[in-house]
Amino acid sequence: MSAWSEETEGPNDVVGELHPPEHRIRSAVWTHFGFRKKDGVIIKSDWPICRACGRAIPTKAGSTSNLIHHLRERHPSRYAAMQNMKHPELLVKSEPIDDPVTPNQTVIDTMPAEAETSSKWEPMDSRQVALTDSIVTYIVNGLLPLSTVENKDFIAVLQLAEPLFIMPSRRDLTENLIPQRTTSVKYHLINQMHNAYNICLTVDLWSNRSMRSFFGMTGNFMSNFTLQNVTLSCQRFKGRLTAENICGMYEDILSTYDIKNKVSFIVTDSASNLIKAFNLFPPITNIDGEEEEQDDTSDLHVVNIDEEIMYFPPERSPCFVHTLQLVVRDALDQVGSVKNLLDKIQKLVSFCHKSPVATEILGDHKIYPGNAARWNSQLKMLKSVLNIPSYVLAQLQCSVQLSSTEFKIIQELCVVLEPFEEVTDRCQVEKVVTSSLVIPCVRGLRHAVKNMKMTGNNNLVSILQSLVEKHLAKFEDIQCFQMASTLDPRFKLDWCTGEEVNTIKDLLIGKVECLSPKFSAGYSDWTAQPVKRPKLFSYMESQTSPSDIAKATRDVIVYLSQPCLAEDADPLAYWKGNQTSFPELAQLACKYLAIPASFAPVERIFSAAGSIFKSERCNLNDKTFEDLLLIKCNSTEQ
Repeated sequence: MSAWSEETEGPNDVVGELHPPEHRIRSAVWTHFGFRKKDGVIIKSDWPICRACGRAIPTKAGSTSNLIHHLRERHPSRYAAMQNMKHPELLVKSEPIDDPVTPNQTVIDTMPAEAETSSKWEPMDSRQVALTDSIVTYIVNGLLPLSTVENKDFIAVLQLAEPLFIMPSRRDLTENLIPQRTTSVKYHLINQMHNAYNICLTVDLWSNRSMRSFFGMTGNFMSNFTLQNVTLSCQRFKGRLTAENICGMYEDILSTYDIKNKVSFIVTDSASNLIKAFNLFPPITNIDGEEEEQDDTSDLHVVNIDEEIMYFPPERSPCFVHTLQLVVRDALDQVGSVKNLLDKIQKLVSFCHKSPVATEILGDHKIYPGNAARWNSQLKMLKSVLNIPSYVLAQLQCSVQLSSTEFKIIQELCVVLEPFEEVTDRCQVEKVVTSSLVIPCVRGLRHAVKNMKMTGNNNLVSILQSLVEKHLAKFEDIQCFQMASTLDPRFKLDWCTGEEVNTIKDLLIGKVECLSPKFSAGYSDWTAQPVKRPKLFSYMESQTSPSDIAKATRDVIVYLSQPCLAEDADPLAYWKGNQTSFPELAQLACKYLAIPASFAPVERIFSAAGSIFKSERCNLNDKTFEDLLLIKCNSTEQ
């Protein structure tokens, strides 16, 4: 029997009369099933018969699950019509036992005529496309295996919700749907960055559990005075991790998005290969007035070297937060007594996590494990131990016991490390200006450590002081961070001391002058019109500054003379409201305030990548992995 004949054959094909169940009926599925009777008694009450095909379906205790399954698999058009039925009066109603039910008399026909000929949606049907697109989003954003589309339970749910939908295959997902979504995401990123004047990059390398290396890159820029962070790539890095190979992959990504001439700053790890990669081609500067002799007979193609390599960022900075992490970790490792105390507390934490009795004694008190590689997790561990009452710790019966002196050292450690924790948290916030915090935070830490004291062991404080000067003081000399702090209306020049005020002010004026047109539109000054002198005094040269320089100076002075904003104010909202008053300053603010203080954006990519690489996804190829991560990290629905 063909599928078509099975769908179109009517209930009259069933031999004998069928009767509804004797108990009260609530489910519409009984419209399509009934029982045979003999001498007025139902035969085989656990085996109702399908009115469409005459097949007996086993049921138990009035359950309709098997009946619904049979209708969905064997008669999808009838199933679809049943699902769409909205009116309760169309349901089968209980009847007298002796009154037989025939298909054409007692059971109300709930099948619309068009439902019998209904079929699956066409591939280009708008409903099919929309639901397929939603499934792709669901799988990618949820970091689910691609085999989800082959999961029987998942298919059953969707068929129950929409019987006319065609589930895409895993092959279609891998070869068509995901690559198409990737192309769409890349096109959107290119359009986003097309109008950006300056883009800051964060770059890092990562290895998964299988020791496969990956190259990650994110872009940060301003769009209508809103900070944007986009994932540009996280792709497999094959071969040796040399500076040349890193540089080559970097160039390829810039070419893909056509942003070679827009990169203004880059934040990387302090690894030697990364440092070398972005110093392979130092920028070339032309000396004004210098001309090279040209050979008229030469037919060689002249290449503009400046245009070829100008996309290499003029300035690179190590990650400020990562450097801060190294400062605190090195300080803790150098003080033997503190290191031993941390090891001791770690043993106590491990005991509590392995003992059911200890867990029961702790009750609502939570104790966090520390990670030796991350001092802030160790600080969290110390605070969690301090929050547990001493009498509760005494009940644990652990071989590790903390003395009152050690508790005092823990309290002092928390006080010493709190400023470093605050700086770390401030500089890693997502989609918030952080570059302007770098120099104020360095100086704030220097001031905080200077006033610290530890009664038990003061070596930690002195080591922190020396490491702050050794590793963090260099950030104070990075011009981009100087400009970022000055262009943040919450700080302006308040972070400067002594002669720095005039130096930074002059630096800012110089940058505004470079952006100002020779004669600023809409701005007129009496100095723009040179005074005509008699021939006798023609030797005199005007000492008055040009109008554009005067305007630059005026704008900077007016901006700096205004009071600073409150700490919780949004600096980008300020510049959006003052872009017409200070157009050049607003443009500089977009450039420097878009720089992140850390490579936390690229670290978030690697965190998502680690979630994708699971034991059940070991066969995921590199291209599909790259596509999944690009879609996931650039999704606006997260």
